[in-house]
Amino acid sequence: MSERYELEELVIDDSFVNYCFRRQETDIVRWETYLRQYPEEAATMAEAREMVLGISVMFWETQQPAPVSKVFPLRRVLTAAASIAVVAFAAYWIWKPSTPPAVFAEAAPSVFITLLAEKKTVRLPDSSTVILNAGSELRLDSGFGVSHRRVRLKGEALFEVEPDAGRPFIVKVEGYDVKVLGTVFNVKSYPGDKKSETSLLSGKVEIQLENEVSCFRVLRPKEKFVIVKPEPGLKPVSSSAVVSDSLKAVLPKTAIRPMSYNRRQLNVETAWSENRLVIENETFGDIREKLERWFDVSIQFDDKALEAYRFTATFEEENIIQVLKALQASYGFTFTKEGRSIRISR
Repeated sequence: MSERYELEELVIDDSFVNYCFRRQETDIVRWETYLRQYPEEAATMAEAREMVLGISVMFWETQQPAPVSKVFPLRRVLTAAASIAVVAFAAYWIWKPSTPPAVFAEAAPSVFITLLAEKKTVRLPDSSTVILNAGSELRLDSGFGVSHRRVRLKGEALFEVEPDAGRPFIVKVEGYDVKVLGTVFNVKSYPGDKKSETSLLSGKVEIQLENEVSCFRVLRPKEKFVIVKPEPGLKPVSSSAVVSDSLKAVLPKTAIRPMSYNRRQLNVETAWSENRLVIENETFGDIREKLERWFDVSIQFDDKALEAYRFTATFEEENIIQVLKALQASYGFTFTKEGRSIRISR
């Protein structure tokens, strides 16, 4: 379902009507998927659903539960009344309470996902703003914005958090939590990456390591926290625990470093949010996954030595072919592309 729907189209759509009354599982899944794909349409959907329910109360032939045969007559009523209802309900929408209706809370998405080569800006129920990088997933814990502000991230996101002293904003990623009150920061934690980073642009954040009781460190602006993930199959343990030398390798390796800037004073950690692909003294092996996520391709090296080539460059509107040709100016490698697959050779 790739098309978007206007308010009048939703009100007379059979599938949407079934979704409003929670009748058909397939229709419920269809419109919840639509809402995840277009979270900015949540308000329109909530308004359309409230109109469907309101019109059904006004025009329904009986207050008794309707048999199956009466489900689709409602659609004919809605079709006939749709244009009138938009006007008739205008006064209601003008004078309705400013508090979001319960149906809006039900319709609000709890998971935001970006595909490869896709970025997305979402506004959370607490008015915080999140820009999701390619191949990322942001999941809101149940009750977000009511009893807490806790989210779970796989991938990379730039957060601009609204202050709320009573409900700190917590981002949970593999190995640690990021706790904030109101600030701008970037979190990068892709499954499979060797390390995870949290970079602070403004405000203050606390880093809480997994299995630790106390706060590990408070970041200052222009600092970043880096954690190197344990080898696959090894479970992290508390850094305060007494462990043998054989288990020290299981402890996560952490560091506090300054944020990085290139020669043009672009911030390397957050340049992606401005659609800039910044490569700063990185190896071909290190940037492979970045290129794969950015352009939705798969890259293979014919020679292990190719992965050690180092590059520094900034790209904005170039495609993957243009990027690789530009990198060829530093090293004489060759490449071939078939569909989404790219093979790098010497």
